[in-house]
Amino acid sequence: MVARWLSQLFRPPSLAACKRFGKAKYDLSYVKASYSVPRLPRTLFLFQKIGPLLLCLLVGVLRAAALPPAGPGAGPAIEITQVGVLPAAPYAWDRVRTDTTLAFAPADSLHPAQGRVYWLRLALRNPSAYAATTQLTVLPNLDNTLYQYDEDARAWRTRRAGMAVPTDSQRVKGELRLRLPGRATTTVYVRISLGQAARLPAAVRLHAQLTPLAEAQRIDKLLSTAWAVSLTALLLLLLTNVPTYVRYRDRPTLFYICLQVGALLYVTAYRNYFRMRWPAPLFSQLLLPTGYAYGYTLNNVLMHLSVVLMLVGFVQMTRAYLATSTHLPRLDTVLRRTLAGYIAFVVVVALVNLNGFLLNYYTIRFDNVLVFGQMGLLLTTTVLAHRRQLPLARTYLLANVLPLLSMMGVATYHIVGGFGNDSVQVLPDVAIIAHALFFSAALSVRLQLAQRTLLATERAAAALALDIQEKELRNREIILKNKHIQTALLAMQQRQQAYDEHAQQLSHDHQQQQATNHDLQQQLEANQRELASSSLYVAQKNALLAELKQQIQGLGAHSPGQQPELAGIKSILQTNLYLDDDWQKFKLHFEQVHPRFFEELQENYPALTKHELRLYSYFHIQLSTKEIAALLNIDPASVRRAKTRLFKKIATADLAAGRTPPAEAADEPLAPG
Repeated sequence: MVARWLSQLFRPPSLAACKRFGKAKYDLSYVKASYSVPRLPRTLFLFQKIGPLLLCLLVGVLRAAALPPAGPGAGPAIEITQVGVLPAAPYAWDRVRTDTTLAFAPADSLHPAQGRVYWLRLALRNPSAYAATTQLTVLPNLDNTLYQYDEDARAWRTRRAGMAVPTDSQRVKGELRLRLPGRATTTVYVRISLGQAARLPAAVRLHAQLTPLAEAQRIDKLLSTAWAVSLTALLLLLLTNVPTYVRYRDRPTLFYICLQVGALLYVTAYRNYFRMRWPAPLFSQLLLPTGYAYGYTLNNVLMHLSVVLMLVGFVQMTRAYLATSTHLPRLDTVLRRTLAGYIAFVVVVALVNLNGFLLNYYTIRFDNVLVFGQMGLLLTTTVLAHRRQLPLARTYLLANVLPLLSMMGVATYHIVGGFGNDSVQVLPDVAIIAHALFFSAALSVRLQLAQRTLLATERAAAALALDIQEKELRNREIILKNKHIQTALLAMQQRQQAYDEHAQQLSHDHQQQQATNHDLQQQLEANQRELASSSLYVAQKNALLAELKQQIQGLGAHSPGQQPELAGIKSILQTNLYLDDDWQKFKLHFEQVHPRFFEELQENYPALTKHELRLYSYFHIQLSTKEIAALLNIDPASVRRAKTRLFKKIATADLAAGRTPPAEAADEPLAPG
């Protein structure tokens, strides 16, 4: 019936509601490529069946534990009729037991400055007709040793207990169990040691209290039963969630496992069960003026670790389940930062406690304030997500509201009322059972939603398969086009290679042409040198002949009788001055340097005489007036007049033909050489 009510309460949201927020609103990262629809684990079905039974069992245990004990041990209460304290002195037990002169005086406090060891004598009266077993608690409860006379064994029995006693493995350290005969007054002694390592106040309250064993056992039974129920629920959930996470890799499931492991440690450390298993080592201790002693043991370390694991699991599970980074970014940032701040605070406090100073006593209320604030922030986040109608927010709120309120109630009690009330220790069990029961239903809803989503995904996968086939056909077409493109690129590369070879051939021909031009240039320079040499030779020869002619004229003036012979020689010299052999040789070298010069000159100016052609060639190679006069064996003035007539004749012909006069015709008349 309860399971049916839960299934109706945690209705999964419709796919339309989820699609309004997109796929990013909830985490379905465990969906596999095979699109197989996940089935609810059998252990989850089992827990949905027995979860309500566990909750009912826990409520029944609480009701039964609340009833007063009945039986022989439930008679009149045992009374402490006399309390005496022996002043601080190094007395041995034999002397305390046998020396009747020692004065035990009433006292309500101890002074560590006067001594660290005290003896306490108690007279305990059992008015009942039956023998009773009770537990004696003496404050300060740092290191106490009980001495009681055993009537059956006719000997004194000792029992040692306290916060600083490494062999005290009780859930509540410092309790001394003793058995009192009926209708008798029993005297017991307690050796109170304040130790050397504890931080001691100036005065410590002295107090003795008796608790019936039946009452203590009833409380222990209550706590152990609640612990067993919580442990069973958590182990069932672990058997459910660990395979689920291994198979689907779901992030909320991973953080839920972290929360469950933290809860396992918490419910065990909250009842000091780890201290019962490992009573030592004692990292730091503190004795208050009220007489209560506190110590930091491995149980406290695991308590801090369990709270950190639960908060990390709760916060990260909320962020992953509701996708707060997308829908509630500001709250998501606050959640992350407050969680990091709390972890840093716990680490600092734990390190200080482990190094010998019990800071935990002074920071425990602030620690609970931080836990209360973190739980309140988680509750605010889930409520706001539900008001914004996020997918699965309603389910998550219903699954976590009772656990969050229970944990906030525990934190509130520790902030306001302090510690030591065993009746409050069942609140974590209520929170765990409720959280396990409701959140198992939430996981069921989540998996049902995953089933719906995966069915829709299968349809989308079929459409995607068709699309993939079309893409494959398109890819084949692209591959064929790529092959054609590669063939065209190969042809282009071949053409480019042929072009490169042709360019190399042209470059080679160009180099050969440059070599040929270089040879022709060298030949031209040689011809110019030979032309200049020939011109110099002709000029020297004509100068020599002119000098011989002048000498012959001088001889004729001194020898008039030899005029006929001298006239013949003079005629021969004059003839040699105008021989054409030298001219022809000069003309040959000139045409080697300036090909077709005379042909083009005769074509353009056919009226020029041979003498004018010769004179123009001298002007073309830029010979001076004196050099031309020496070659022609005339005076320089005749050369200038001949030049003027020649260029006027050329200018007239160019003007008639409409040509531009040559460069030589545009120059100024040559200056005297």
